[in-house]
Amino acid sequence: MKLWKKSPCATLLLAAGLLVSSSIAQAQELFDLAKIKADGTLKVGVYNNLLPFSDKGKGIDVEIGEALAAKLGLKARVLPFDADETFSDDLRNMVWRGTLFGYGPADVMMHSPIDDYLIKNESKILFVAPYAREEIFIARNAEKLPNLDSLEAFGTGQFKIGAEVASISSEVLAGADSRAYINNLVNFKSPYLAVDAMIKGEIDAVMATRAELEGALFNKPGADKFVVAKARHNNLPAQGWPVGLAVKAANKELAKALVQAVQELQASGELEKIFARYGVRYIRP
Repeated sequence: MKLWKKSPCATLLLAAGLLVSSSIAQAQELFDLAKIKADGTLKVGVYNNLLPFSDKGKGIDVEIGEALAAKLGLKARVLPFDADETFSDDLRNMVWRGTLFGYGPADVMMHSPIDDYLIKNESKILFVAPYAREEIFIARNAEKLPNLDSLEAFGTGQFKIGAEVASISSEVLAGADSRAYINNLVNFKSPYLAVDAMIKGEIDAVMATRAELEGALFNKPGADKFVVAKARHNNLPAQGWPVGLAVKAANKELAKALVQAVQELQASGELEKIFARYGVRYIRP
């Protein structure tokens, strides 16, 4: 095989081409942010069926998205969407391409896990500005279960625990400790429905994220007899996981602006106020 030896002229041309490509990329980044500002609207992707964060265009993430848009001098256009089969599908549909039906993409997608694996493998996405932390907790009837240091109580046959079907909580309860808890697990379509069942006395506890449990109990009659505490098990992430924003990888200037906006909302206490309106304690990521 013949090897092509680059001449000095060819090297110069290649270098010039790289410089031009770099300049075009930088200009495109600026153009993307400038285009958003010229349009006057920040398109914000939020999940459906993720209360208290978002559902049908309402919730904590919606209010945060609106606050971020205001920080950028823009109006928010909220794009609610249903979760697809995988998180990568959600990123494709709502961040870097849009759906096959012409919906999206958004300029920013809320509630994206800030995870090393995702950062490494989702090359078309920038994950930035963690603004909250998700953790798995258990809400329980304190009269029936005054103390709960482990999941063992749900292996005795005496107590029932609810969880959202196909969630991490349901999977742990169904499979952990040689399936010791599966006969006392009751699956529901959402954590809110599970909490309603607990309030009615149909089950004794619910495992879900802390925000879901606090939001579901907020302003409910008799909520004071229920305790929300951290769920402890080796199969659960001990420190939870941070959630932040996802933007297209090329939109570095937008990402920088959003990072600054989140920091300002944290410093001013506005994030804490937004969470409080839904009965959820704000925990920094």
